[in-house]
Amino acid sequence: MSAFVGRRNEIAEITALFERARLVTLSGAGGVGKSRLGREVARRIAPGAAVVDVAEMDGTDALTAAVLDALACSTASLLVLDTCEALVERVAALVSGLLAADPGLRVLAIGRQSLTLPGEHLRVLTGLPADEACSLLANLSGAWLPEVCDRLDGLPLAIELAAVRLRTMPVAEFLAGLDDRLGLLVDESRDGASRHRALATCVGWSHQLCTAQERLLWARASIFAGEFDLEAVTYVCQDAMLDVDDMVDVVAGLVDKSVLTRRQTPAGVRFRISEAARAFGAGWLALLGQDRDVRLRHHDFYLRLAQRAEFEWPRRQVWWSRGLRLEAGNLLLALETGLETGSGLDLAATLWPLWVCCGMREEGGRWLDRALAPRGEPGPVRTRALWVRAWVAALGGDLATAEERLAECREGDPGDQAAAYRAQVRAQIAAERGQVSPAVALLRDARDRHRRAGAAFPGLPVGHAAVAECLLDLGALDAACEVLADGLELCEEGEQPWIRSRLLHLRAQAGCLRGEPAGAVRHAREALRIARLLGDRAAQVAGVEILGALAVAEGRREEGATLLAAARGAWGTLGDGHPRSPVLSSIAGSAAADAERAGFGGSAGCGGRFDLETAVDLALGEPGERRGPPGVPGFPLRDLGGAIRAEW
Repeated sequence: MSAFVGRRNEIAEITALFERARLVTLSGAGGVGKSRLGREVARRIAPGAAVVDVAEMDGTDALTAAVLDALACSTASLLVLDTCEALVERVAALVSGLLAADPGLRVLAIGRQSLTLPGEHLRVLTGLPADEACSLLANLSGAWLPEVCDRLDGLPLAIELAAVRLRTMPVAEFLAGLDDRLGLLVDESRDGASRHRALATCVGWSHQLCTAQERLLWARASIFAGEFDLEAVTYVCQDAMLDVDDMVDVVAGLVDKSVLTRRQTPAGVRFRISEAARAFGAGWLALLGQDRDVRLRHHDFYLRLAQRAEFEWPRRQVWWSRGLRLEAGNLLLALETGLETGSGLDLAATLWPLWVCCGMREEGGRWLDRALAPRGEPGPVRTRALWVRAWVAALGGDLATAEERLAECREGDPGDQAAAYRAQVRAQIAAERGQVSPAVALLRDARDRHRRAGAAFPGLPVGHAAVAECLLDLGALDAACEVLADGLELCEEGEQPWIRSRLLHLRAQAGCLRGEPAGAVRHAREALRIARLLGDRAAQVAGVEILGALAVAEGRREEGATLLAAARGAWGTLGDGHPRSPVLSSIAGSAAADAERAGFGGSAGCGGRFDLETAVDLALGEPGERRGPPGVPGFPLRDLGGAIRAEW
């Protein structure tokens, strides 16, 4: 029951920190395992270290006396101060004096916030990785339950409390009960501090440490689903009690107290609240009677974000493809609110870039169906939602739903305002059925209609990709290249890197089938560079695979076999939602067989160990390089003196 599980990397990192630092603070949310890890590190690097639990001290004098007694009895030059948040200012003053008085002393401070002292090295602890979390639960309950550990955010205390419940509850019943995790995860018979006998009291200890403004922001921030940025939390949570000018400091305070976690991403600084803290804050928000008002502000912010994304999509696809993925959880929550308030149909249609271009077609279809279920009056909003639903269905191969929604769209559009969009979807349906000539004609009709209206719809080249893929599958290579050229021309008009990457990849497939490897390599590499910039993992895997096949075709069989093996392994990690095209599968299979006949089958073993990023670098001939994308909307943030400050 008391075996120490996992945390190898953290132990190594903290041990290395003490080789160059005298003060290391191990911080993190309540129940994340700080105390256990800190004492394990002390046991390994300094047996006999002085250990003091600050939570047991009654004031400064008691703390000072306990520390001096512990140091006098210690056989090592390491002082471990646990639960420092109980008296953080007094601990900071004491540690500062001790370090100045004894140059040989090292201090490991453990708490939910930093001491903010000069020379302090802060290590923020997060939940256990999936495998380690499952190992801990298996040690305690005898069951390997990844879904349970995922729902618990890998939080060791929550896992330990869950193990007690799982001795008497079926797993399905336990998972259902996690909707009220604060009421479920309780063990009054547990030894140790009372705050660790229930998840609610553990989280509540952090609540007591917060200022009034921090508690209010905590409650309001519980509305977010997943990560959010400073712009979002400012819009959603501000009012007379939480002024815009105070927001940065209040957010910084919650980060410092480990209520919010901060993460630097290519999209800028993002914040997250754990599910336990979120549930606690939501309870307070309901008690305050502010839950509906805050949720409506959340809806308004993300509705505007979706509208901005759609408007800017033709010009800023790199920016928004990553931004929409990051905000998916909040956009879906806003959509749920919109279905209650009347804006759901408009928002569901506005989010077509998320459904079509960011790999969420199945989920998008379900949301569009929900929004369309009430038989409302015909009008532009419903018409648009209908053709978007038909488009999503056609891309997913659900031709019956696509035709049904198109027919309803036509009936509710007497002015034929959506004719160009319907023609585009009909072209994709015809392509799926192998009706090449009608597909090409419909695609041209859609293009001409859009141009007469003033500008081509940014999603139009998606139809070119669908038709070209059908032509390639039928062996009509020249016709496929003509369609791809037309689509690429449209991309040039609208600067659309997302679909340009797809079209260039298909052009590379055509070049491979036509025996033109040099041109195909050029197209494939350009497509892969764009896919990497966009963060489109499925397109990156496809790019590595086609470049592996082309390497074999050009006589670079060892390199080709390595890339093909790397791609084969990467496809398995993407799941069923990202199937390979039959043409690419055939090309890759033939190339792999060619490499194996030439004696390079052994290279597959090396390629199978590559991660996707390494494989992409190799395919592009850029070993070791990493090109991050430009930032996406949000305030630029930086750390300053242990707190977050904004550069407005």
